[in-house]
Amino acid sequence: AFDRKQRAFYYVRVLENPTCRWSTWDAVRAGATPHPDLPRFIQERAWTSPIWFTPR
Repeated sequence: AFDRKQRAFYYVRVLENPTCRWSTWDAVRAGATPHPDLPRFIQERAWTSPIWFTPR
């Protein structure tokens, strides 16, 4: 829980659920086999900048 009296540092990293690559979707729609050298799924990542909180 957030405590206004405590100094804090927050940093967030996020992993998306794996999803099909656009090239996989294109191959499926075209009735072709996806390219064997490419992964069929990708997992995007995101992160935030550090957030500092100093009580006053």
